[in-house]
Amino acid sequence: MNSHVFLHFASLGRRFGRSASMIVLAALLADAALVTNTEPAFAQLPYAESFDGPDGADWPSPWYPATSIVTVHDLQSNRGRMNGNTGQVARMILPGFSETDVEVEVTVEFENVAQQGFGFYVRQNGGSLQDTIPFGQGYAMFLKGGWGWPEDLGLWWELNGVETQFSNGYNPIAGGLQNDTRYRLRFRVTQFDAGTTRLQAKVWPETDTEPAAWTIDDFDSSPALQNTAGSFAADIYNQSGTSHIFLDDLWINQYPVPTDVSDIGVPAAAGGLRVAPNPFNPATTLTFDLAEPGPVSLRIYDARGRLQETLLRDAPLPAQIHT
Repeated sequence: MNSHVFLHFASLGRRFGRSASMIVLAALLADAALVTNTEPAFAQLPYAESFDGPDGADWPSPWYPATSIVTVHDLQSNRGRMNGNTGQVARMILPGFSETDVEVEVTVEFENVAQQGFGFYVRQNGGSLQDTIPFGQGYAMFLKGGWGWPEDLGLWWELNGVETQFSNGYNPIAGGLQNDTRYRLRFRVTQFDAGTTRLQAKVWPETDTEPAAWTIDDFDSSPALQNTAGSFAADIYNQSGTSHIFLDDLWINQYPVPTDVSDIGVPAAAGGLRVAPNPFNPATTLTFDLAEPGPVSLRIYDARGRLQETLLRDAPLPAQIHT
């Protein structure tokens, strides 16, 4: 069976904030099937949710509970209410996104903060601990009361369904966290270099001015989470009892924020180009021609449209044939 490389050239507009840029998508295809759209259709940022609606209504689509551990996921007083089994992580999944560098803002209220914690995940894979297939994976900020260890806004990773805290931000609120108080959280996650991610988080009373400094600012190099796009999730944890947590005014965007420019259009050309040598062992040469200079991304997909490797990411290339 011969293979081809499918090269997809597209000028990018509003999402990436530049008026003339190019993207190259390479997919390994079988001769027997013509694939004309190998990149999955993902939802686009920014995402905003105010959780407005009648009391008792479900969380807005497409949110869903990862498992039956989530016992409450409804709207109350124009807020998203959530609850779960005592002593277990109860997770709501926001599916449909594929993002790496993002910034999240959300408001949270606790009913019994001394026994509760709230987490928000990015680069999330749709799993929850080892209660689902796939097992959970992603980066999280987690704001908690004084149970177990001091009040904390911490940074966590989840790998193979196991959550691990790798950075602490003890006692993030002067005077301590209070029940029935709206706290605003900001969480920024960016790929610092090929093998390192920078994670920053802060929290403040919503009625106060946002502080300039981050509560916590740290780096992680867990290989499975580097340049790994994913979606989002929200957690509640009750150390004891069954009190609720409330979410409001959620905002998620790419970081840095894209510049608003006019739309450039849809892909102008697509072609199936042979690779050499064929089959792909031990190496293969890819050749493509750029009609104009600009940032280029080159991604390798398998025949099912699954991303296998990113060879170039917004690399500035001149207008010429590239090999």
